[in-house]
Amino acid sequence: MINCIFEKKDMLFIYIFLFIVIFSYVLKRLAPYIIRYVIKKQFEKFQKKQPPKKDNFKMKTNKKVGEYIDYEEID
Repeated sequence: MINCIFEKKDMLFIYIFLFIVIFSYVLKRLAPYIIRYVIKKQFEKFQKKQPPKKDNFKMKTNKKVGEYIDYEEID
């Protein structure tokens, strides 16, 4: 049965060419969805690896740094 489909060797090349064209068209249409899925999975995996943030950082505003010096312009 396979021999009757591909009796001519030229038909084999046509079928291979059509398969490649149709496959590439479908892949172009599905590529954004596939990339979105992969990025979402990688982002979730990255979020699981990071430890939760600690909010123990306190900024001290009463710290005396030094005296302000106002330099005058020299003409």
